[in-house]
Amino acid sequence: MKNVPLAAPLVFATLATNMVVAIPSHAQSTTTSSPQAQASDYEILAKGVAGSRPFQVPFKSAPLRLEFRNLVMGHGESERLQLPTRVLMELREGGVTTTINQEKHERRQGDFWVVEKGNSLTIGNPGQVAVIRAIYIFEGAR
Repeated sequence: MKNVPLAAPLVFATLATNMVVAIPSHAQSTTTSSPQAQASDYEILAKGVAGSRPFQVPFKSAPLRLEFRNLVMGHGESERLQLPTRVLMELREGGVTTTINQEKHERRQGDFWVVEKGNSLTIGNPGQVAVIRAIYIFEGAR
């Protein structure tokens, strides 16, 4: 994947990522001990990948909205993920191989990368579990 110069929205996304470290515990709805209720907090985004409910952060100073999700994947290869916008991703747990527009890249815990809207993305996980933080960057009218 080419290194693409990123505009101010990516800077906002990075800053918001740093500010939101403590937010996930506040962003969750009421916690329950029911496995059925916890399972419904995730949806299948593509075969092999489940995503948490989005946590939205709108900006008042710019026509920008960020949506934070955790993507969880077990061992295997995902189907192609359909991304509605540019997404900043961070591998939080595990090790994966991403294929973006037929270019493979090995990712290790702590790695960041960007997937542009319309790009083809699949993820391979040789381990047991991988967790990816995905920050969807919606630009334009609110």
